[in-house]
Amino acid sequence: MKQFIEALVISAAIVGLCTTAGAQAASPVVKLRGDASLTHETGARFHVDTAFSTDTPGADLFTIQQAVVYFPDHAGTNGRFFPSCDAAQIERFRGNVRRCPQGSELGGGTVTAKALQIGVTATGRVRMFNSHRGKSITFNIQTLLPAYINESIDAPITQLHGTYGEKLTLVVPHSLQEIISGVFVGVQDFDVTLTGAVRRNGVTLPFLKARRCPRRAMHGVFDFKDWSSGQTASVTADAKVRCTLR
Repeated sequence: MKQFIEALVISAAIVGLCTTAGAQAASPVVKLRGDASLTHETGARFHVDTAFSTDTPGADLFTIQQAVVYFPDHAGTNGRFFPSCDAAQIERFRGNVRRCPQGSELGGGTVTAKALQIGVTATGRVRMFNSHRGKSITFNIQTLLPAYINESIDAPITQLHGTYGEKLTLVVPHSLQEIISGVFVGVQDFDVTLTGAVRRNGVTLPFLKARRCPRRAMHGVFDFKDWSSGQTASVTADAKVRCTLR
């Protein structure tokens, strides 16, 4: 199987060199969407969907290296009251996230990505955990095809002053950029929903403290690399958060 995949990679690389030599360089495109539901009883549910493409039809996706998302709400989180489960813990659990403390999971979603050199698209599962006592969110990503992946990433949350309240920084490890030797990943969609609540002294505390809908848009900065040319690019995207308050 490995030899077969390597043969496919070599063939794809040759074809890529032949077809892109005279082509105009493409640029990555990011579409960011957010929506929130706020209730006085259970706090906030926050959904973010990020779609990736290029400005050139038929061009390969870029490989994402880092995503920084700025949130407009200054309310912060109740993460210090939640159990924690960070990437190092999950690694000690051999990837078995069911061993994370009860109440540490904050939500999840899906990631859809393409192994560029072999043309295989797959959808994996994303689970999110409170970590470092609310100072970061840990993303656990699991897929079966085209390779088995079970990897966790700590994404720090930084409190800000001014236009934005917090930012979350997700640095993609190289093992998720190049999943098999010579096979790079182009993410098509990253869709997650953050929820989470914990009981303390008879009171329900939501992970997100938000009590009102944000007035400003959230902002994202995404850094990419093109596997074939070495070209790098940074793209920004903004999205007004659609919000309901009950």
